[in-house]
Amino acid sequence: MKTENKEYKGLSGKFKSYYDALLDFATILRNSDGKKRSKIIIDLLFLIFITCILKIPFIFVRNLGDNLIEIISAANITVLAIWGLIIEFIYVIVALSFFIKTLRKWISSIS
Repeated sequence: MKTENKEYKGLSGKFKSYYDALLDFATILRNSDGKKRSKIIIDLLFLIFITCILKIPFIFVRNLGDNLIEIISAANITVLAIWGLIIEFIYVIVALSFFIKTLRKWISSIS
């Protein structure tokens, strides 16, 4: 039970750190002038674009896994769906971590 509580606090702390980073970003955006604000928004759109590009390797891994699963288990739909969900979940974690870490570095260089 103690390990579950520590894991919950760790997970809660991670979401709090994501939330704090987004609040810092919103504060910087609110306090900047028009020209700086437009540069910040363009940089943010570029960061979102890079995060989308990050999805490409996950698509290849998912397709490779789909092909292997079809060969091994005669195309069981449930296994394919679970495999797809696992890959999507891993992508969300990686993309969110990349996005927040890059945003934090960028915020610290602006401040």
